[in-house]
Amino acid sequence: MAWTRGLGFLAILAAVPFMRRRGGQAEAATWRRVAGPGVLLGVLVFVAYLLQTEGLARTTATNAGFITGLYVVLTPILAAIVFRHRIPLPAWIAVVGSVAGLALLSIRHLGSVHLYSGDLLVAAGAVVWAGHVVSVGRFSPRYPAWQLSLAQMGATAVLQFVVVVPVGLRPSAVAGHSVWVLLILTGVFGSGLAYTLQIVAQQTLTVVRAVVLLAGEAIFSAVFSAVWLGERLSLHQWLGPAGGPGGGGGGAAAP
Repeated sequence: MAWTRGLGFLAILAAVPFMRRRGGQAEAATWRRVAGPGVLLGVLVFVAYLLQTEGLARTTATNAGFITGLYVVLTPILAAIVFRHRIPLPAWIAVVGSVAGLALLSIRHLGSVHLYSGDLLVAAGAVVWAGHVVSVGRFSPRYPAWQLSLAQMGATAVLQFVVVVPVGLRPSAVAGHSVWVLLILTGVFGSGLAYTLQIVAQQTLTVVRAVVLLAGEAIFSAVFSAVWLGERLSLHQWLGPAGGPGGGGGGAAAP
């Protein structure tokens, strides 16, 4: 994970010359203001991944997938509590529909769900993910997206290297060509590009609309797993997108 975040940070850093628009003094002043929010976002990403990873080691992928997806409903609750956002009824309907769709996609066999000790860790991670989406919605309209994203990814990379270094970075584990392909895909695109695009999008989207659209990740994951990896989905799993942002206009319905 540390290698992934490090590559994500370097990817954003390499794109900085193409995104800079300000002069030296104005840019330096902006950096001083953006450092705090950016580091906060980085800490949230780090803690969320840590809780999710530790929880996944103690529960099933099915439980972890669905519980993590609960950040979709936790996000508007946090936004309403912390920032006094008023969440209209259509937004709640879209959120509930997304959670129902996530349940259908995540649970392969109805009635086969069991609770494990790791579920609490994953649930805590879902709360932190919700806090991240709410925080991005709070800070992204105020600062340049590339600076906020660079500070976020830099903080995450530093924290993960600090945690990993005592147990060893194991460079031999990433020496293979196939491993580097996966690292580039997950680091450059899945981390650097994805988180930057999220910040850019949330400069204009409401928190609820953003989180309902982010719930589409589970739909794309299930579809590509079926198409590329040959995984077979049951009937109720294929019905999942109908409840989520991929069906029923959930994303469009959320104000």
